[in-house]
Amino acid sequence: MAAWAWAYGAALLVIGALDALWLGVLAKDFYRSEMASVAATDVRLLPAVLFYLAYPAGLMALTLVPAPESLPAAVLRAALVGLVAYATYDLTNLATLKQWSWGLAITDTVWGTFLSAAAGGAAYWTLRRMA
Repeated sequence: MAAWAWAYGAALLVIGALDALWLGVLAKDFYRSEMASVAATDVRLLPAVLFYLAYPAGLMALTLVPAPESLPAAVLRAALVGLVAYATYDLTNLATLKQWSWGLAITDTVWGTFLSAAAGGAAYWTLRRMA
Protein backbone atom coordinates (compact mmCIF):
# COMPACT_ATOMS: atom_id res chain seq x y z
CA MET A 1 0.00 0.00 0.00
CA ALA A 2 2.86 2.40 0.76
CA ALA A 3 4.26 1.85 -2.74
CA TRP A 4 0.95 2.99 -4.24
CA ALA A 5 0.99 6.12 -2.06
CA TRP A 6 4.51 6.93 -3.26
CA ALA A 7 3.46 6.30 -6.87
CA TYR A 8 0.47 8.61 -6.40
CA GLY A 9 2.79 11.23 -4.94
CA ALA A 10 5.09 10.90 -7.96
CA ALA A 11 2.19 11.34 -10.39
CA LEU A 12 0.85 14.28 -8.39
CA LEU A 13 4.28 15.92 -8.30
CA VAL A 14 4.83 15.49 -12.04
CA ILE A 15 1.39 16.81 -12.93
CA GLY A 16 1.65 19.72 -10.52
CA ALA A 17 5.17 20.75 -11.52
CA LEU A 18 4.74 20.34 -15.27
CA ASP A 19 1.32 22.00 -15.33
CA ALA A 20 2.64 24.92 -13.24
CA LEU A 21 5.50 25.35 -15.69
CA TRP A 22 3.23 25.00 -18.74
CA LEU A 23 0.30 27.11 -17.58
CA GLY A 24 2.28 29.58 -15.51
CA VAL A 25 5.26 30.21 -17.79
CA LEU A 26 5.57 28.45 -21.15
CA ALA A 27 2.01 28.72 -22.50
CA LYS A 28 0.65 31.40 -20.18
CA ASP A 29 0.20 34.05 -22.88
CA PHE A 30 -1.24 31.52 -25.33
CA TYR A 31 -3.97 30.42 -22.92
CA ARG A 32 -4.70 34.00 -21.87
CA SER A 33 -5.18 35.13 -25.47
CA GLU A 34 -7.15 32.05 -26.51
CA MET A 35 -9.42 31.96 -23.48
CA ALA A 36 -9.79 35.66 -22.67
CA SER A 37 -13.51 35.74 -23.35
CA VAL A 38 -14.36 32.59 -21.38
CA ALA A 39 -11.81 32.54 -18.56
CA ALA A 40 -12.61 33.51 -15.00
CA THR A 41 -10.65 36.52 -13.74
CA ASP A 42 -9.33 34.48 -10.80
CA VAL A 43 -8.65 30.75 -10.53
CA ARG A 44 -11.29 29.00 -8.48
CA LEU A 45 -9.16 27.13 -5.97
CA LEU A 46 -11.51 24.31 -4.89
CA PRO A 47 -12.18 22.90 -8.39
CA ALA A 48 -8.47 23.18 -9.21
CA VAL A 49 -7.46 21.31 -6.04
CA LEU A 50 -10.11 18.65 -6.67
CA PHE A 51 -8.82 18.11 -10.20
CA TYR A 52 -5.17 17.91 -9.15
CA LEU A 53 -6.00 15.41 -6.40
CA ALA A 54 -8.39 13.26 -8.45
CA TYR A 55 -6.68 13.12 -11.85
CA PRO A 56 -3.50 11.32 -10.70
CA ALA A 57 -5.62 8.73 -8.88
CA GLY A 58 -7.79 8.08 -11.93
CA LEU A 59 -4.75 8.05 -14.17
CA MET A 60 -3.08 5.44 -11.96
CA ALA A 61 -6.20 3.27 -11.79
CA LEU A 62 -6.60 3.24 -15.57
CA THR A 63 -2.88 2.96 -16.33
CA LEU A 64 -1.50 0.60 -13.70
CA VAL A 65 -4.34 -1.89 -13.17
CA PRO A 66 -3.75 -4.48 -14.43
CA ALA A 67 -0.01 -3.93 -14.14
CA PRO A 68 1.66 -3.07 -17.44
CA GLU A 69 4.58 -5.26 -18.49
CA SER A 70 7.02 -2.38 -18.93
CA LEU A 71 7.61 1.35 -18.56
CA PRO A 72 6.85 2.00 -22.26
CA ALA A 73 3.57 0.10 -21.90
CA ALA A 74 2.64 2.20 -18.85
CA VAL A 75 3.55 5.44 -20.64
CA LEU A 76 1.47 4.41 -23.65
CA ARG A 77 -1.55 3.58 -21.49
CA ALA A 78 -1.21 6.86 -19.59
CA ALA A 79 -0.91 8.78 -22.86
CA LEU A 80 -4.12 7.14 -24.07
CA VAL A 81 -5.93 8.10 -20.86
CA GLY A 82 -4.67 11.67 -21.26
CA LEU A 83 -5.69 11.79 -24.91
CA VAL A 84 -9.21 10.64 -24.12
CA ALA A 85 -9.61 12.86 -21.05
CA TYR A 86 -8.25 16.04 -22.59
CA ALA A 87 -9.86 15.47 -26.00
CA THR A 88 -13.22 14.97 -24.29
CA TYR A 89 -12.83 18.29 -22.49
CA ASP A 90 -11.46 20.22 -25.45
CA LEU A 91 -13.77 18.83 -28.13
CA THR A 92 -16.82 19.37 -25.91
CA ASN A 93 -15.73 22.97 -25.39
CA LEU A 94 -15.07 23.34 -29.11
CA ALA A 95 -18.57 22.06 -29.82
CA THR A 96 -20.34 24.26 -27.26
CA LEU A 97 -18.34 27.46 -26.70
CA LYS A 98 -18.16 30.25 -29.27
CA GLN A 99 -14.65 31.31 -28.37
CA TRP A 100 -12.96 27.88 -28.19
CA SER A 101 -10.58 27.50 -31.14
CA TRP A 102 -9.20 24.47 -32.92
CA GLY A 103 -5.70 25.68 -32.02
CA LEU A 104 -6.58 25.73 -28.34
CA ALA A 105 -8.25 22.31 -28.50
CA ILE A 106 -5.32 20.70 -30.30
CA THR A 107 -2.65 22.34 -28.14
CA ASP A 108 -4.39 21.47 -24.90
CA THR A 109 -5.09 17.88 -25.98
CA VAL A 110 -1.46 17.34 -27.00
CA TRP A 111 -0.35 18.85 -23.69
CA GLY A 112 -2.72 16.66 -21.67
CA THR A 113 -1.53 13.57 -23.53
CA PHE A 114 2.11 14.40 -22.79
CA LEU A 115 1.40 15.37 -19.18
CA SER A 116 -0.50 12.16 -18.54
CA ALA A 117 2.20 10.04 -20.17
CA ALA A 118 4.88 11.66 -18.00
CA ALA A 119 2.84 11.26 -14.81
CA GLY A 120 1.85 7.68 -15.61
CA GLY A 121 5.47 6.82 -16.35
CA ALA A 122 6.59 8.39 -13.08
CA ALA A 123 3.94 6.48 -11.14
CA TYR A 124 4.88 3.18 -12.79
CA TRP A 125 8.60 3.76 -12.24
CA THR A 126 8.02 4.65 -8.57
CA LEU A 127 5.72 1.69 -7.99
CA ARG A 128 8.28 -0.71 -9.49
CA ARG A 129 11.09 0.75 -7.36
CA MET A 130 9.05 0.59 -4.16
CA ALA A 131 7.63 -2.90 -4.69
